Amino acid sequence: MSINVSLNFMPAFYTKHTGTTYGEAFYFDIAHREKVERTESEFLHDTFGAHGVGAVHSKPSANIFIQPVDLIMRTQGAEWIFPEDGTVESLGAPWRGKSIEEIARIDAKAAASHPVIDTVLEQYEAMRMRYGNADTFGVKSGVMTIHTPYTTAQRLTSDDIFVHIATDPPGTRIVLDKVWEIYQAIYGRIADVLSVKLTRVNMGDCAASMLSAEHYRASVLPVNSMIASSFDSATYHSCGASTHLINAFAALPHVNAIQLGPGTDIAAAVHAMPKIHMQPLIDPLLMLNRTPDAVHTAIEQIINDSAKAPEITLCAWSFDRDTPFDAVNALYDAVEDLKK
Repeated sequence: MSINVSLNFMPAFYTKHTGTTYGEAFYFDIAHREKVERTESEFLHDTFGAHGVGAVHSKPSANIFIQPVDLIMRTQGAEWIFPEDGTVESLGAPWRGKSIEEIARIDAKAAASHPVIDTVLEQYEAMRMRYGNADTFGVKSGVMTIHTPYTTAQRLTSDDIFVHIATDPPGTRIVLDKVWEIYQAIYGRIADVLSVKLTRVNMGDCAASMLSAEHYRASVLPVNSMIASSFDSATYHSCGASTHLINAFAALPHVNAIQLGPGTDIAAAVHAMPKIHMQPLIDPLLMLNRTPDAVHTAIEQIINDSAKAPEITLCAWSFDRDTPFDAVNALYDAVEDLKK
């Protein structure tokens, strides 16, 4: 059984334990980002190095990454704030109250020419000069990482998108197509600068579980399928409890890896998608609130539910600032016990 762990903590975890800060400098000051990444890696090595995590002398990532939905939000007029112990946050809903007609007239090329995209590309050039090689949003590997048009529209319009989905399917498609047009324009510009052809898409559908299966199939699945079909391969992500959507997810073309949130019936997902790399998301509240023995038992269950998948990766992501070290060790111990 092939079992991997992808470990990630919230920035506040590192601020608590190392005193490192993030803020705007983490995104737009290369030296500061390098220092933060080195501090994170060394702390992980000192704390969880027995599990092969972290490094004493880590190399800079030479990559700038902003959550795709936040990038789109900024190009559409949202304000950004930069917590000292967190990632960038977008305020407001720039498309709330806009009519379908107004959204249809939004210029995607203008979004790709927004000053924030200029700044991102300036960061890329500065990293390239500093390190000899660099990346932006990981596109050098040929991957486009996005939040799906529906999940992005949910942030842009707030509750308006649910009204559109329930009452105006054709109008909904116009909104989602506009979001995809903006993503294409932005990533197209970045890919041109980096001289890269995008062949894989990672689709984060963080709001998928908020929809019924009927509404998902009617309004979201066609757009997601269209996007996935235009790439050689795809990863799909739904971070909520999504058992009711498993059969719809199984209909997505070219998907060879799927990330499913806590509360999803993983065994049912494996049954519906037997050839897909299963990547269950580990509940941060499990890690925060349960005893190490309870964590060990829960991780064993998740792995056993995934056992028939061709490959398993536990997405141990976004763990809270107060996550006990013993809980993380229990997660790794469960993996090692099942590998024996």
